[in-house]
Amino acid sequence: MSTAEERAAFAERLRLQLQARYREQTVTVDAPRFALRLTGGGVDATLPLAALENAVVREPQRTSSLIADFVRAVEGRMQPPPGAGFSPARVLWCVRSRSYLDELSRSAELLRRDVGGDLVAFVAEALPGAIMRGVPRGEWEQRGFDGAAVAAAADANTAARFASVAERVRSAERVPGDGWQYAGDPLFASSLLLVPDVLRAFADRAGGDVLIGVPDRALVLAIPASSPGADRFARRVQQAYRDAMTPVSRDVLVTDGSNLRTLPRADRKRRGPTLMAWLQD
Repeated sequence: MSTAEERAAFAERLRLQLQARYREQTVTVDAPRFALRLTGGGVDATLPLAALENAVVREPQRTSSLIADFVRAVEGRMQPPPGAGFSPARVLWCVRSRSYLDELSRSAELLRRDVGGDLVAFVAEALPGAIMRGVPRGEWEQRGFDGAAVAAAADANTAARFASVAERVRSAERVPGDGWQYAGDPLFASSLLLVPDVLRAFADRAGGDVLIGVPDRALVLAIPASSPGADRFARRVQQAYRDAMTPVSRDVLVTDGSNLRTLPRADRKRRGPTLMAWLQD
């Protein structure tokens, strides 16, 4: 039988691995129960460690693989059943193309917001393990929420998720010559289009209009419309769209810091190197 110190070290090792994998949750050690507890974002899960420790004691040569399997298996236990665990703390806007939504069997049940061009936002749940799913209207209505409340929660959560992007744009020493590029969120990068503070930061630093493209769900490109490289921006977006693993849109949008509109194709030809500030997490 392991000592209390050994059990504590074992639990801490697991805590660190789970915290690294599920960064949106808080992972703590429940020493009396010899378990871990994961909380946050509508999730509250207790994970007993005794069975895992016993398996490691029996097969010490498989310690790494047993722990890896345990960490991966946690994901399923953290996902609430659809509708049963709806929480406004988990919802945010997800931006995809209209064709993407057309392929979803229950897309008509989603709360939507037009973005610009062929882009549309819908309310989705951010679940542990880099998982996203659209939330049908019936799920939040049966929990007593209306559309205005859900949209407000999505606005607030999306703004909080991308607050650091606006801060980095404003605090950078200069506007890089080849454009801003954000790729710090594999599922929701394109959602920053729904954050007014990010759009204002772009426009303030550019001193005017900014061109924006979302060629991939994990990639946002932006450049001041007055930049010498702006005339090549549409081609960059097109190329990134062709190379994308999860393509979203070929369209180029324009923002003045307050609104988004589609850049007419004639303007793309007239506009005339560009901002590439790496805003990775």
